[in-house]
Amino acid sequence: VNDPAKNDATAQIDEPTLSGLWELGAFGLQVPGELGGLGLNNTQYARLVEIVGAHDLGVGITLGAHQSIGFKGILLVGTPEQKAKYLPRVTGG
Repeated sequence: VNDPAKNDATAQIDEPTLSGLWELGAFGLQVPGELGGLGLNNTQYARLVEIVGAHDLGVGITLGAHQSIGFKGILLVGTPEQKAKYLPRVTGG
């Protein structure tokens, strides 16, 4: 179980929490389903990160950073080949 107070005290998110997020597909929230993601639209994504952030802001920020600076450029302007090559890798697999 994620412990926000422990995360704040150690300035990191513990490995079991991060592993669980990978298994849930939380790092591919906006990646299309056909590329291994969950395919959420902007509203769905924002609502989910809002809920997560209400429990642990650090986890919410981590998910948001992964979506925005982790792969957003490839998602928006990458070629189909680049998307097929890289997006499945950043979604957890």
